[in-house]
Amino acid sequence: MNIDAICDCILDEGSTPDALRKALNGFASLCADIGGVRPDPSFDAWADDALLASGVAINPQAAAHCVLDYQRSVTYLRGVYAAIGKLQQRFCDAPLEILYAGCGPYATLLLPLLVKFSAGELNIHLLDVHQRSLDSVERLLAQLDFSDHSVHRIQADACDYQHPRELHLVIAETMQKSLEQEPQFAVTANLAPQLLPGGVFIPQKIDITFGLADLQYARKMAQQAGRNDMKNLQRRYHIATVLSLSPETAAHQLQNASYRPVTETWELGSTTLVIPHMEGITQLDPALFTHIVVFEGYCLDDYESEITLPMKCHDLAPLTGGEHVKVSYQPGNYPRFNYELLQHAP
Repeated sequence: MNIDAICDCILDEGSTPDALRKALNGFASLCADIGGVRPDPSFDAWADDALLASGVAINPQAAAHCVLDYQRSVTYLRGVYAAIGKLQQRFCDAPLEILYAGCGPYATLLLPLLVKFSAGELNIHLLDVHQRSLDSVERLLAQLDFSDHSVHRIQADACDYQHPRELHLVIAETMQKSLEQEPQFAVTANLAPQLLPGGVFIPQKIDITFGLADLQYARKMAQQAGRNDMKNLQRRYHIATVLSLSPETAAHQLQNASYRPVTETWELGSTTLVIPHMEGITQLDPALFTHIVVFEGYCLDDYESEITLPMKCHDLAPLTGGEHVKVSYQPGNYPRFNYELLQHAP
Protein backbone atom coordinates (compact mmCIF):
# COMPACT_ATOMS: atom_id res chain seq x y z
CA MET A 1 0.00 0.00 0.00
CA ASN A 2 1.68 3.25 -1.10
CA ILE A 3 1.48 6.56 0.74
CA ASP A 4 -1.12 8.00 -1.67
CA ALA A 5 -3.50 5.08 -1.08
CA ILE A 6 -2.92 5.27 2.68
CA CYS A 7 -3.80 8.97 2.74
CA ASP A 8 -6.88 8.53 0.55
CA CYS A 9 -8.21 5.75 2.77
CA ILE A 10 -7.68 7.74 5.98
CA LEU A 11 -9.36 10.88 4.65
CA ASP A 12 -12.30 8.99 3.15
CA GLU A 13 -15.15 9.34 5.65
CA GLY A 14 -16.68 6.20 4.15
CA SER A 15 -13.69 3.96 4.90
CA THR A 16 -14.52 0.97 7.08
CA PRO A 17 -12.71 0.37 10.39
CA ASP A 18 -10.97 -2.63 8.84
CA ALA A 19 -9.76 -0.55 5.89
CA LEU A 20 -8.49 2.17 8.22
CA ARG A 21 -6.61 -0.35 10.36
CA LYS A 22 -5.06 -1.83 7.23
CA ALA A 23 -4.00 1.62 6.03
CA LEU A 24 -2.41 2.58 9.35
CA ASN A 25 -0.71 -0.79 9.73
CA GLY A 26 0.67 -0.25 6.24
CA PHE A 27 1.88 3.23 7.17
CA ALA A 28 3.59 1.96 10.33
CA SER A 29 5.27 -0.87 8.42
CA LEU A 30 6.41 1.48 5.66
CA CYS A 31 7.83 3.98 8.14
CA ALA A 32 9.54 1.32 10.22
CA ASP A 33 11.24 -0.18 7.16
CA ILE A 34 12.47 3.19 5.92
CA GLY A 35 13.04 5.12 9.13
CA GLY A 36 14.46 2.29 11.21
CA VAL A 37 12.23 2.82 14.27
CA ARG A 38 9.72 0.06 14.97
CA PRO A 39 6.54 0.54 17.05
CA ASP A 40 6.86 -0.68 20.62
CA PRO A 41 4.50 0.10 23.51
CA SER A 42 7.63 0.31 25.72
CA PHE A 43 6.01 -0.78 28.95
CA ASP A 44 9.46 -0.90 30.56
CA ALA A 45 9.27 2.19 32.76
CA TRP A 46 11.21 5.17 31.46
CA ALA A 47 12.95 3.15 28.74
CA ASP A 48 14.76 5.77 26.65
CA ASP A 49 12.20 8.43 27.61
CA ALA A 50 13.40 12.02 28.03
CA LEU A 51 12.63 13.50 31.45
CA LEU A 52 11.86 17.15 30.84
CA ALA A 53 11.19 19.98 33.29
CA SER A 54 7.51 19.92 32.31
CA GLY A 55 6.83 16.23 31.75
CA VAL A 56 8.04 13.05 30.10
CA ALA A 57 8.78 12.89 26.35
CA ILE A 58 8.17 9.25 25.45
CA ASN A 59 10.84 7.43 23.48
CA PRO A 60 10.74 7.09 19.67
CA GLN A 61 9.53 3.46 19.69
CA ALA A 62 6.60 4.31 21.96
CA ALA A 63 5.80 7.38 19.85
CA ALA A 64 5.78 5.15 16.75
CA HIS A 65 3.36 2.79 18.48
CA CYS A 66 0.82 5.64 18.76
CA VAL A 67 0.10 5.17 15.03
CA LEU A 68 -1.65 1.92 15.93
CA ASP A 69 -4.10 3.74 18.21
CA TYR A 70 -6.32 3.78 15.13
CA GLN A 71 -9.19 6.10 16.01
CA ARG A 72 -6.77 8.58 17.49
CA SER A 73 -4.62 8.68 14.33
CA VAL A 74 -7.58 8.91 11.97
CA THR A 75 -9.33 11.65 13.94
CA TYR A 76 -6.21 13.78 14.23
CA LEU A 77 -5.25 13.36 10.56
CA ARG A 78 -8.72 14.33 9.38
CA GLY A 79 -8.77 17.25 11.78
CA VAL A 80 -5.35 18.49 10.66
CA TYR A 81 -6.36 18.22 6.99
CA ALA A 82 -9.57 20.16 7.62
CA ALA A 83 -7.67 22.83 9.56
CA ILE A 84 -5.12 23.29 6.77
CA GLY A 85 -7.93 23.68 4.24
CA LYS A 86 -9.61 26.33 6.35
CA LEU A 87 -6.34 28.18 6.96
CA GLN A 88 -5.54 28.21 3.24
CA GLN A 89 -8.85 29.95 2.64
CA ARG A 90 -8.15 32.39 5.47
CA PHE A 91 -4.51 33.10 4.55
CA CYS A 92 -4.36 32.73 0.78
CA ASP A 93 -1.44 35.06 0.05
CA ALA A 94 1.50 33.05 1.47
CA PRO A 95 2.58 29.51 2.41
CA LEU A 96 1.23 28.33 5.76
CA GLU A 97 3.77 28.35 8.57
CA ILE A 98 3.25 25.06 10.44
CA LEU A 99 4.92 23.72 13.58
CA TYR A 100 4.43 20.08 14.53
CA ALA A 101 5.67 19.67 18.10
CA GLY A 102 6.56 16.18 19.27
CA CYS A 103 6.46 14.78 15.74
CA GLY A 104 7.97 11.42 16.70
CA PRO A 105 9.79 9.19 14.22
CA TYR A 106 6.94 9.11 11.64
CA ALA A 107 5.49 12.65 11.82
CA THR A 108 2.23 10.68 11.76
CA LEU A 109 -0.24 13.55 11.99
CA LEU A 110 1.16 15.40 8.99
CA LEU A 111 3.45 13.33 6.77
CA PRO A 112 0.70 11.24 5.07
CA LEU A 113 -1.11 14.46 4.14
CA LEU A 114 1.81 15.85 2.14
CA VAL A 115 0.58 13.97 -0.94
CA LYS A 116 -2.34 16.43 -1.02
CA PHE A 117 -0.17 19.55 -1.20
CA SER A 118 2.26 20.95 -3.72
CA ALA A 119 5.74 22.10 -2.82
CA GLY A 120 5.55 25.70 -1.66
CA GLU A 121 2.07 25.54 -0.13
CA LEU A 122 3.31 24.65 3.34
CA ASN A 123 6.38 25.69 5.30
CA ILE A 124 6.68 22.87 7.84
CA HIS A 125 8.79 22.65 11.00
CA LEU A 126 9.03 19.24 12.69
CA LEU A 127 10.16 19.49 16.30
CA ASP A 128 11.16 16.69 18.64
CA VAL A 129 13.48 16.34 21.59
CA HIS A 130 14.77 12.97 20.31
CA GLN A 131 17.32 13.24 17.50
CA ARG A 132 16.60 9.63 16.54
CA SER A 133 13.02 10.59 15.68
CA LEU A 134 14.20 13.47 13.51
CA ASP A 135 16.70 11.21 11.72
CA SER A 136 13.89 8.77 10.97
CA VAL A 137 11.70 11.53 9.56
CA GLU A 138 14.56 12.75 7.37
CA ARG A 139 14.87 9.29 5.81
CA LEU A 140 11.09 9.10 5.29
CA LEU A 141 10.95 12.45 3.52
CA ALA A 142 13.73 11.41 1.16
CA GLN A 143 12.42 7.94 0.36
CA LEU A 144 8.78 9.00 -0.04
CA ASP A 145 9.69 11.73 -2.54
CA PHE A 146 8.85 14.68 -0.28
CA SER A 147 12.30 16.27 -0.57
CA ASP A 148 10.91 19.14 -2.63
CA HIS A 149 8.57 20.17 0.19
CA SER A 150 9.74 22.82 2.64
CA VAL A 151 10.26 20.70 5.75
CA HIS A 152 12.68 21.68 8.52
CA ARG A 153 13.70 19.52 11.48
CA ILE A 154 14.34 21.01 14.93
CA GLN A 155 15.70 19.24 18.01
CA ALA A 156 14.26 21.12 20.98
CA ASP A 157 11.91 20.98 23.94
CA ALA A 158 8.47 22.20 22.83
CA CYS A 159 7.82 23.51 26.34
CA ASP A 160 10.20 26.43 25.85
CA TYR A 161 10.86 26.56 22.09
CA GLN A 162 10.41 29.99 20.47
CA HIS A 163 9.69 30.04 16.75
CA PRO A 164 11.28 32.91 14.79
CA ARG A 165 7.98 33.80 13.07
CA GLU A 166 4.30 33.74 13.96
CA LEU A 167 2.60 30.48 13.10
CA HIS A 168 -0.57 29.66 11.19
CA LEU A 169 -0.90 26.16 12.61
CA VAL A 170 0.51 24.32 15.61
CA ILE A 171 0.01 20.57 15.97
CA ALA A 172 0.89 19.25 19.42
CA GLU A 173 -0.32 15.86 20.62
CA THR A 174 1.99 15.14 23.55
CA MET A 175 -0.40 13.64 26.07
CA GLN A 176 -1.52 10.62 28.01
CA LYS A 177 -5.04 10.12 29.36
CA SER A 178 -6.11 12.70 31.95
CA LEU A 179 -3.11 14.88 30.99
CA GLU A 180 -0.86 12.81 33.21
CA GLN A 181 2.90 12.38 32.73
CA GLU A 182 3.37 14.06 29.34
CA PRO A 183 3.80 17.85 28.88
CA GLN A 184 0.66 18.72 26.84
CA PHE A 185 -0.30 21.57 29.17
CA ALA A 186 3.13 23.19 29.16
CA VAL A 187 3.50 22.73 25.40
CA THR A 188 0.14 24.38 24.78
CA ALA A 189 0.92 27.25 27.14
CA ASN A 190 4.22 27.93 25.37
CA LEU A 191 3.25 27.50 21.72
CA ALA A 192 -0.33 28.77 21.50
CA PRO A 193 0.68 32.43 22.10
CA GLN A 194 3.00 32.14 19.08
CA LEU A 195 0.06 31.78 16.68
CA LEU A 196 -0.98 34.51 14.28
CA PRO A 197 -4.43 36.00 14.95
CA GLY A 198 -6.78 33.56 13.24
CA GLY A 199 -4.29 30.70 13.52
CA VAL A 200 -5.22 27.24 14.73
CA PHE A 201 -3.86 25.11 17.55
CA ILE A 202 -4.55 21.37 17.44
CA PRO A 203 -6.10 20.06 19.60
CA GLN A 204 -8.54 22.91 20.13
CA LYS A 205 -9.72 21.78 23.56
CA ILE A 206 -9.19 19.04 26.14
CA ASP A 207 -11.73 18.58 28.95
CA ILE A 208 -11.05 16.41 31.99
CA THR A 209 -14.13 15.48 34.00
CA PHE A 210 -14.49 13.71 37.32
CA GLY A 211 -17.16 11.06 37.64
CA LEU A 212 -18.15 7.72 39.08
CA ALA A 213 -18.20 4.52 37.04
CA ASP A 214 -18.13 0.77 37.47
CA LEU A 215 -14.80 0.23 35.73
CA GLN A 216 -14.75 -3.50 36.45
CA TYR A 217 -18.11 -3.83 34.70
CA ALA A 218 -16.72 -1.77 31.82
CA ARG A 219 -13.75 -4.11 31.48
CA LYS A 220 -16.09 -7.10 31.32
CA MET A 221 -18.19 -5.43 28.66
CA ALA A 222 -15.05 -4.61 26.69
CA GLN A 223 -14.63 -8.33 26.06
CA GLN A 224 -18.03 -8.42 24.36
CA ALA A 225 -18.15 -5.06 22.55
CA GLY A 226 -15.86 -2.80 20.56
CA ARG A 227 -14.23 0.14 22.28
CA ASN A 228 -16.46 2.62 20.45
CA ASP A 229 -19.52 1.10 22.15
CA MET A 230 -18.12 1.37 25.66
CA LYS A 231 -19.44 4.84 26.52
CA ASN A 232 -23.02 3.66 26.13
CA LEU A 233 -22.47 0.38 27.96
CA GLN A 234 -20.75 1.61 31.11
CA ARG A 235 -22.52 2.97 34.17
CA ARG A 236 -21.11 6.46 34.54
CA TYR A 237 -22.15 9.46 36.63
CA HIS A 238 -20.69 12.84 35.74
CA ILE A 239 -19.92 15.09 38.71
CA ALA A 240 -17.75 18.01 37.55
CA THR A 241 -15.27 19.24 34.95
CA VAL A 242 -11.99 19.61 36.80
CA LEU A 243 -9.84 21.07 34.02
CA SER A 244 -10.29 22.55 30.56
CA LEU A 245 -7.17 23.03 28.47
CA SER A 246 -7.54 25.40 25.54
CA PRO A 247 -4.96 27.39 23.55
CA GLU A 248 -6.63 30.66 24.54
CA THR A 249 -6.28 30.14 28.31
CA ALA A 250 -3.36 27.75 28.89
CA ALA A 251 -0.62 30.36 29.34
CA HIS A 252 -2.77 32.41 31.73
CA GLN A 253 -3.63 29.32 33.79
CA LEU A 254 0.02 28.35 34.07
CA GLN A 255 1.10 31.86 35.00
CA ASN A 256 -1.49 31.92 37.78
CA ALA A 257 -0.52 28.58 39.32
CA SER A 258 -0.13 28.74 43.10
CA TYR A 259 2.64 27.22 45.21
CA ARG A 260 1.76 24.80 48.03
CA PRO A 261 4.57 24.77 50.63
CA VAL A 262 3.22 21.59 52.27
CA THR A 263 3.69 19.51 49.12
CA GLU A 264 6.34 21.75 47.52
CA THR A 265 4.41 21.73 44.26
CA TRP A 266 2.69 24.22 41.98
CA GLU A 267 -1.00 23.72 41.30
CA LEU A 268 -3.52 25.26 38.95
CA GLY A 269 -6.86 26.52 40.24
CA SER A 270 -8.68 23.77 42.13
CA THR A 271 -12.23 22.40 41.93
CA THR A 272 -14.16 21.33 45.02
CA LEU A 273 -16.76 18.65 44.37
CA VAL A 274 -19.17 16.62 46.47
CA ILE A 275 -19.48 12.84 46.25
CA PRO A 276 -23.24 12.20 45.96
CA HIS A 277 -25.25 9.98 48.29
CA MET A 278 -26.39 7.10 46.12
CA GLU A 279 -27.20 3.44 46.39
CA GLY A 280 -24.38 1.08 45.48
CA ILE A 281 -21.69 3.75 45.64
CA THR A 282 -19.14 1.27 47.00
CA GLN A 283 -19.29 -0.58 43.67
CA LEU A 284 -18.37 2.56 41.75
CA ASP A 285 -14.89 3.89 41.08
CA PRO A 286 -13.91 7.55 41.17
CA ALA A 287 -12.34 8.26 37.78
CA LEU A 288 -11.20 10.95 35.39
CA PHE A 289 -12.53 11.03 31.83
CA THR A 290 -10.93 12.78 28.85
CA HIS A 291 -12.70 14.45 25.92
CA ILE A 292 -10.65 15.96 23.08
CA VAL A 293 -11.78 18.40 20.41
CA VAL A 294 -9.13 17.98 17.72
CA PHE A 295 -10.64 20.44 15.25
CA GLU A 296 -14.27 21.46 14.99
CA GLY A 297 -16.31 18.25 14.59
CA TYR A 298 -13.35 15.88 14.87
CA CYS A 299 -13.38 14.70 18.47
CA LEU A 300 -12.26 11.81 20.67
CA ASP A 301 -14.48 10.66 23.53
CA ASP A 302 -14.38 7.96 26.20
CA TYR A 303 -12.75 4.70 25.13
CA GLU A 304 -12.19 5.87 21.54
CA SER A 305 -8.43 6.09 22.08
CA GLU A 306 -5.70 5.10 24.49
CA ILE A 307 -5.56 8.75 25.55
CA THR A 308 -9.29 8.90 26.39
CA LEU A 309 -9.52 5.79 28.55
CA PRO A 310 -10.84 6.48 32.08
CA MET A 311 -8.23 6.79 34.82
CA LYS A 312 -9.18 5.47 38.25
CA CYS A 313 -8.50 7.84 41.17
CA HIS A 314 -6.94 5.33 43.56
CA ASP A 315 -6.38 7.97 46.25
CA LEU A 316 -10.14 8.35 46.77
CA ALA A 317 -11.25 4.71 47.00
CA PRO A 318 -13.41 3.58 48.76
CA LEU A 319 -16.03 6.27 48.27
CA THR A 320 -18.36 7.72 50.87
CA GLY A 321 -21.40 9.79 49.93
CA GLY A 322 -21.30 13.41 51.10
CA GLU A 323 -17.50 13.72 51.09
CA HIS A 324 -16.05 16.99 49.80
CA VAL A 325 -13.00 16.55 47.58
CA LYS A 326 -10.60 19.20 46.36
CA VAL A 327 -9.14 18.33 42.95
CA SER A 328 -6.22 20.27 41.46
CA TYR A 329 -3.85 19.81 38.55
CA GLN A 330 -0.12 19.81 39.23
CA PRO A 331 2.15 20.84 36.35
CA GLY A 332 5.88 20.22 36.55
CA ASN A 333 8.18 17.32 35.73
CA TYR A 334 5.39 14.77 36.22
CA PRO A 335 2.02 16.42 35.56
CA ARG A 336 -0.89 14.84 37.43
CA PHE A 337 -4.07 15.48 39.41
CA ASN A 338 -3.98 15.74 43.21
CA TYR A 339 -6.90 15.01 45.55
CA GLU A 340 -7.58 16.26 49.05
CA LEU A 341 -10.47 15.11 51.25
CA LEU A 342 -11.81 18.12 53.12
CA GLN A 343 -12.85 17.63 56.72
CA HIS A 344 -15.55 20.30 56.50
CA ALA A 345 -17.61 21.66 53.62
CA PRO A 346 -15.88 24.73 52.12
